[in-house]
Amino acid sequence: MSNLTTTLCLTIAVLVGSAGVSWSADTIYPSGAPKIDSGFRSYIGINGGDRDGPHQGIDITGKEGQEILAVADGTVLEATVEQCWGPTIAVDHGNGIDGNKIIALYGHVGEMLVAEGDVVQRGQIIARLGNNQYKFECIWGVRHLHFQIGQKYRDLFNKGTYWGGLYFLEDASEGINPHLYWADGPNKVTCFESSKKYKRGTITYPVPCR
Repeated sequence: MSNLTTTLCLTIAVLVGSAGVSWSADTIYPSGAPKIDSGFRSYIGINGGDRDGPHQGIDITGKEGQEILAVADGTVLEATVEQCWGPTIAVDHGNGIDGNKIIALYGHVGEMLVAEGDVVQRGQIIARLGNNQYKFECIWGVRHLHFQIGQKYRDLFNKGTYWGGLYFLEDASEGINPHLYWADGPNKVTCFESSKKYKRGTITYPVPCR
């Protein structure tokens, strides 16, 4: 493939992604990385059904007990059981490489291993998937992690009657594309390796790679 063709393909992929079609079809995975099952901006849900609107995060299925990893250093803002999302952890990961805030939601988990105020490190196990996929409506009967990035955390005094992602993020309906922040480069999923150092403002995969 020529350099020109490669450039055109990448340009088309970016334009398609920004137009509302899932980015995940063009995602580059390293060996052993679990695939994203419902991608950012996808209109297909984790259960195979149609979504009412574009997906605001990425969904990764896993077995019961699947470890969930912090994607970067940060501070836990909240670790709570929301009525629809189930156990969910919100983490302030500071600013991304573009200077914008990264508030990450780790939703639909089972066991939460951190609490509000805890300082976490990239690659730390902060949760595990459970067996609660039929207990909470927003998990849609499929055990998985919903990982989402926003910039505006909704604090305890302003939650009101909000539910789901909006319970945690004021901008939950305008999710930030996580594929822009991978440590190996845009759209290149980066598995966490404890022996490596990563640039501040980047993220690594929220699940372990085999």
